Amino acid sequence: MRGAIVAQSHRFKPVGAKGGMNLPYSVLNGRELREHFPALAAFAAGPMLAVAQELAGEPLKLMDDRKRDMRLQWYRGKHEGFRWHLDGGLYGALLTVTNDNDGGTEMLTPRQSRWLWPVPYVLYPFPRILELAGPTPIPAGTGDLVVIRGGDIIHRGVIRKDCGDRILLAASFDPVGRVRPRAWDALARWLNY
Repeated sequence: MRGAIVAQSHRFKPVGAKGGMNLPYSVLNGRELREHFPALAAFAAGPMLAVAQELAGEPLKLMDDRKRDMRLQWYRGKHEGFRWHLDGGLYGALLTVTNDNDGGTEMLTPRQSRWLWPVPYVLYPFPRILELAGPTPIPAGTGDLVVIRGGDIIHRGVIRKDCGDRILLAASFDPVGRVRPRAWDALARWLNY
């Protein structure tokens, strides 16, 4: 799979650090993923959804945004990553396609996240503040699937080595019937794409 993705690397769009709210990385959004990698899109909408639904214990669906509901994210060194945030969908699933640069996800506890939820946004110029909370690292190797309640748990993507790639197939899910806040979605679309 990695070879097929690398062969299509020209299709990935760079995401800049808009307003300091994020770190740079490259992405193939949900619409593009469906067009260029239909098998990966089917995997996100099928087996990844099934695993997330089983772990959540409630009926789930892809979030109602075909641009953000699934994507390929590509990180190429320590300067890239994803700052502390809450996901747009209540649940997130990350399938590691490759991880040569020792990348991973770090999470705060549910309790810390309830108390600190505004911190990633209000104090975004100071992301290291949340490191004081002692985040839990979740390492993931090639083929590993991580499912988190990313809409409630503050987390970030980190890259520990300057060489190599970390490529993730990410999918965002919501409980069936959940109504999404439009203003929040508009902000997320601007920041991430």
